[in-house]
Amino acid sequence: MKKFFLRNMISTGLLMFALSNNSYSADKPQVALLMKTLSNEYFISMKQGAEETAKKMNVDLTIQVAEKEDSTEQLVGLVENMIAKKVDAIIVTPNDSIAFIPAFQKAEKAGIPIIDLDVRLDAEAAKKANLKFNYVGVDNFLGGYLAAKNLVQAIGGKGKIAMLEGIPGVDNGEQRKAGALKAFKESPEIEIVASQSANWETEQALNVTSNILTARPDINGIFAANDNMAIGAVTAVENAGLAGKVLVTGYDGIPLAIEYVKQGKMQNTIDQLPKKQVAVAIESVLKQLNKQDIPEVYYVDPVVVDKEMSKNY
Repeated sequence: MKKFFLRNMISTGLLMFALSNNSYSADKPQVALLMKTLSNEYFISMKQGAEETAKKMNVDLTIQVAEKEDSTEQLVGLVENMIAKKVDAIIVTPNDSIAFIPAFQKAEKAGIPIIDLDVRLDAEAAKKANLKFNYVGVDNFLGGYLAAKNLVQAIGGKGKIAMLEGIPGVDNGEQRKAGALKAFKESPEIEIVASQSANWETEQALNVTSNILTARPDINGIFAANDNMAIGAVTAVENAGLAGKVLVTGYDGIPLAIEYVKQGKMQNTIDQLPKKQVAVAIESVLKQLNKQDIPEVYYVDPVVVDKEMSKNY
């Protein structure tokens, strides 16, 4: 039903939509949460967490979302619009690790606290731009490492692996890939036979994985950098008649992925605790508004949800 609603909204030609009232209350901090998508259950959960935290902390929250996960120019525009509206604080989930640096600089110049949530800005590019920023999220390198390590153990420490990468150049995907590569390199008998982007999307992952399996039906495992891609990979594995022979890992801890883990269709997923992430982000901007110090980086610990851990969900 949610997906139908989103498609319906997009089909009207709107460039963005607001998910809460834009009329601000004078007695409440005005905080804008600007998100790259709601086509992923992970971000739907983050939105719910934001609304719960805002209600609890008496925050006037505006949520705006770009049309697509890679609509970078549009999402940057939403940040600039909130700066122009002079909201008290901004939280944004960037979909590009470099393109948002000028927007962060504009917020800084306007005296508006801004938190980088979920996807971390490029540290070197930020340094060159003389930008200091605050990040809330998970250590994606660690999460990728843990997911891959769990996969290696499940296949007995040896075998052939394919990787489904996120959008090239985006920090969270690159970090998950790097963490997974570290885990695979620790086992000399693991061979990576394919590594390709599916841009976070289920359908692309289905097609990419189908092609990989056609060329390499002998693979033992697939590391997917998010759950949407993992779900597409599971379908491809089933279509190829390789269910149970090719283990698939995911990343995000969305409900369907956890259900797949319970059913044995997936080896694991990584729960990033998106509700906790956004709660910390809101608490952080409120502290900034009260002139309190906050850490430059706040990591929420990722959780490996394999079949045993899935009993807790």
